[in-house]
Amino acid sequence: MAKQFQVRVFTITLKPGDDLKDSIEELCKDKNLKASFIITCVGSLECATLALNATASSGPPFPSYEKVKSYDEENFEICSLVGTVSPVGSHLHIVLGRADGSVVAGHVVGNLTVQTTAEVVIGESLGEIYSRSYDPTTSYNELQVF
Repeated sequence: MAKQFQVRVFTITLKPGDDLKDSIEELCKDKNLKASFIITCVGSLECATLALNATASSGPPFPSYEKVKSYDEENFEICSLVGTVSPVGSHLHIVLGRADGSVVAGHVVGNLTVQTTAEVVIGESLGEIYSRSYDPTTSYNELQVF
């Protein structure tokens, strides 16, 4: 059965040249957040490096994130950013809109350079601790909640 915990909220506004992922992880570390998650994020980026889910045949037992793609010198609107941040790592996915209306999306690897601004609201679940540990059934470091 799910437990109910209080949530603290932190808001940051990033400036041109800031790295979105690094800034989120830095805030969580500086504030000693143990179980944080992205509530919302809007803004713009000039580049991104994302991992894309490869085909099912690429890695047992599940697909692997072996296809990494860098998008450089583009103008992206942040349409969605979701995920968790723990003291031992983050798991973030992003959807970015292009000027022509198309989108790119994937698992955040890094290189998310803010173009004009990024407004990020981060929540922390009080009473929980997020961690990650290797799960042989999925071949990934999966979220553990304590």
